[in-house]
Amino acid sequence: MNEPRLSRLQASSWIAVVETYQECNRRYSAMLREFDLTVPQFDVLNAIHSLGDDALPKRIAERMLVTRGNVSGVLNRLQEHDLIVTRQTLRDRRSFVCELTPAGRKLFEAARSAAALFIEEQLSPFDADEMRNIEDKMRTMKAHLQTLDPVAIALRAKTNKEQVA
Repeated sequence: MNEPRLSRLQASSWIAVVETYQECNRRYSAMLREFDLTVPQFDVLNAIHSLGDDALPKRIAERMLVTRGNVSGVLNRLQEHDLIVTRQTLRDRRSFVCELTPAGRKLFEAARSAAALFIEEQLSPFDADEMRNIEDKMRTMKAHLQTLDPVAIALRAKTNKEQVA
């Protein structure tokens, strides 16, 4: 059985997507560091702000598409920096809701303003039609990725390699 071969266009397209994501993430992270925030910390602050009285750790994790365990450490660090407080919920004394402190709200608003400016400047080379096209292509890529089974692909490649040997 022949091994699949990556075309130059496939390889260069994939590398362009990965390099662009990595550069975007590096620069976005650098911008947030000016506010002494990491990307996950900013995302948690944003989730707390958006969820309001429903900002339970479980809901924050769902909003961020991560596990509750991933959120716990970030919540602890934000509390240590007096950016959030927690209080028991009235519905369930075992649960707690997260709230921004006044300092947390002030920092979040400043960082959110900078994030909006960052996105605006990042996308400034593109007109509205190009941005819609980029969004469509990325959503198509994401939807397709969600149909792939990475383990099955790895096993298929291993099987192909063993058959050739």
